[in-house]
Amino acid sequence: MKRALLVLATWCACLAAAQAQRDISPELRDMIEQRLSAVAEQTAEGSDVDLSELADQLLDRLNDPIDLNHTTAAELGSLHLLSDLEIAAILDHIRRFGKFISIYELQAVDGLDLGTLELIRPFVMVSGEGSSRTPLKTMLTKGRHEVLLRSQINIEQRRGFLGRDPFNSPYRYASGAPLPNVSDPAVMDSLRRNNKVYLGSPWKLYTRYRYQYRRNIDFGITGEKDEGEEFFKGTQKQGFDFYSAHLFLRDIGPFKAVALGDYQAQFGQGLTFSSGLSFARKSAYTMNIDRNAPGLFPYASVNENQFLRGAGATMGLGKRFEGTAFISHKKYDANVVASVDTSFGGTDPDLVTFSSFQEDGYHRTYAELAKKNALDEFIYGGHFQYRGSRAQVGATAAQVTFGHALDKTNVQPYNQFEFLGKTNTTYGLDWKVPYRNIVWFGEAAHSAGGGSAGVTGLLAALDKRFSLALLYRDLQRNFHGLYSSAFAEGSSPWNERGLYTGIEIKPTRQWVFNAYFDQFAFPWLRYQTNGPSDGYEALGQLTWTPSRGVQLYAKARRQVKPRNTGEALPGVLPLVDTRQDNFRFNASYRVSQDVTLHTRVEHVQYRQGAEKPQQGFLVYQDLVHRPMRGKLEFTGRIMLFSTDSYDARLYAFESDVPGVFSLPPIYGRGMRWYAMLRWSVARHIDLWARYGATLYTDRDVITSGLQEIAGSRRSDLKMELRLKF
Repeated sequence: MKRALLVLATWCACLAAAQAQRDISPELRDMIEQRLSAVAEQTAEGSDVDLSELADQLLDRLNDPIDLNHTTAAELGSLHLLSDLEIAAILDHIRRFGKFISIYELQAVDGLDLGTLELIRPFVMVSGEGSSRTPLKTMLTKGRHEVLLRSQINIEQRRGFLGRDPFNSPYRYASGAPLPNVSDPAVMDSLRRNNKVYLGSPWKLYTRYRYQYRRNIDFGITGEKDEGEEFFKGTQKQGFDFYSAHLFLRDIGPFKAVALGDYQAQFGQGLTFSSGLSFARKSAYTMNIDRNAPGLFPYASVNENQFLRGAGATMGLGKRFEGTAFISHKKYDANVVASVDTSFGGTDPDLVTFSSFQEDGYHRTYAELAKKNALDEFIYGGHFQYRGSRAQVGATAAQVTFGHALDKTNVQPYNQFEFLGKTNTTYGLDWKVPYRNIVWFGEAAHSAGGGSAGVTGLLAALDKRFSLALLYRDLQRNFHGLYSSAFAEGSSPWNERGLYTGIEIKPTRQWVFNAYFDQFAFPWLRYQTNGPSDGYEALGQLTWTPSRGVQLYAKARRQVKPRNTGEALPGVLPLVDTRQDNFRFNASYRVSQDVTLHTRVEHVQYRQGAEKPQQGFLVYQDLVHRPMRGKLEFTGRIMLFSTDSYDARLYAFESDVPGVFSLPPIYGRGMRWYAMLRWSVARHIDLWARYGATLYTDRDVITSGLQEIAGSRRSDLKMELRLKF
């Protein structure tokens, strides 16, 4: 049973091909996928983020369900499937009526509907026994091993891979210029040293070994090579370009958690300190705006900069208190600038600065390699928390010190209040107070530069059918949160004030209506916004679930933000409103016991000032075949799209191989499709293969620079092997 649930969870968590199991219904899988895709689309829109952390968390929990009789709000919140109101209702039920006797007693909890119960049931359990310490010998001998091997490649030859095409497809410059003689070693060496070609092959490689015993011990080693990077030769004689290793222990002696190697740390609402990705953002799940920060947790992803490397520990201090300390030292990619001291004609170490962080993790050319590990980063901090029967209060402090001072070479009026220098210190206070059907939460933080920031919110179940969410934030323009990721409209939590209001109405079991209105203001200038500004965002979604296996929803969203005019005017450009309207219809329905279909139609209109509106449109059809018996499963999609510009782009979450998240921006005109197979070769061996292609009808050159494709087609192939023993 546990093995069946674990295999199925991988699909749910990774949004890949579902595991062919019988214990979780296809409807539940669709519900989980919808939840995770909503988080992914809202989190990743317009940014390049790694969402595999979310998959790992759900995978861990499905293998080791939460014991409802011995849990906390933070532990339940780590599922990202429950709102704080629902979590408070579960814990209040235990306080009032005692421990759960059966998992089915959840049906008696006020505020939990049957859909939510079906959603969380695989991730929770009820135990009549108290928690006990697991012997270390058991942890080291009774756990599970997992090995992942993945490779992927973009099929079409790109400009940066001259002479390195494994498919021997001819390449031509879009301009028609003659190709260099790539067979001449001297010519290729000149191209490499002038950063006109990539140093390595177009294959992207990934491997990971991980050992886990429930959630008590977690050990792993990860290696990754991006496309264009060398592998076991040249500049990468050590093999992979990026290595990561971690050892994480829970409930060992007096320690609740011990982290060694690479790890993450998140506290409070994320204002004072929060490494890694935050999932508390605006989405159609309007009640999920509060963060349930997990404290310390292991890191096994491949973002090469946004993590901690060192040690951390959380210790219980009596029944009500716990303390966490952490320290990290690692190298960070950055653009380092060395100034020459004319008094002796050399470089003065005291004059070495860096102008910006380099966070993409690519080291494909000599220019990119010059930025690799160019900056020392040292972090230390701590968190102290009181957990009462009703409330919890925490205090956090952290300091970040760099080996060189940040001195931006292009200081503009809009970024003159951002962090400059070598050291930044933040400290803050966070709280969460549940009382009956109300939860009050928040955090206040201050940075050494003098700026302050605050977030506070209220969740209230005013009726069994009606819930309300309020959140106010005031993030000053000179607040410097280098490791902050709180609820905000902007990508960084500063220079913003706003009030979010969300509602959830459930008139019947079949109908749910979610809506929010978020009004925000930016007291100081922003990029492409030459003045203080304000705007708003509104969303409404109506969901109908008439029967098991069928769900339809309609969603509308409007976002209004000021921006510099696009007109060619002298002097300071005036601000004009940009308005974006999105309309979506989505349907998921089972046509048989083995086949599920997903259909989506979406339209967007983008308008800047009095300019002509830009239109965007997509329609797609998914086919998911999960046979009740058999070793092969299939997931596929075909999509048609047409947009007038990149501003009118759309996003559509795609199923992918485990550990990979796909949320490409859809713009231009054409067709996109992908197909993915999962083959259960044997009891502990799974193999995935995925091919996807985009065919454009409005261009014969795709992208630019070293990524330029001379043609109208872009496709990729991914293969993954997983061994468990």
